Amino acid sequence: MDSSLTFFHEFLIWSLVCFGISFSITHSRVFSPLRKLAAKCPNIVEYFVNCPMCMGFWVGLLLGSVWHSATGYIILDGFLGLSVSWIYFCITWKLALHDSSV
Repeated sequence: MDSSLTFFHEFLIWSLVCFGISFSITHSRVFSPLRKLAAKCPNIVEYFVNCPMCMGFWVGLLLGSVWHSATGYIILDGFLGLSVSWIYFCITWKLALHDSSV
């Protein structure tokens, strides 16, 4: 198999996993208790748990350190996670998931 195709598939999987975790934590009903608990903490904690970009950074760091590094550098994985989470979030929000109550 072509190595660039393999890299593309690995990156696609990595970015979708990062987005899936970030979006689940910031918007799903499953993690609603976590967000309510974070509301009782200092404002910065509540902000991180409700922000797809912020959560994407931390998830990118986590994925890069425990599963697979997409860039070879953990800090860059964090920023890549931030970027892909925000891009995917904007696309899904615009296309199908826009809900004013979220």
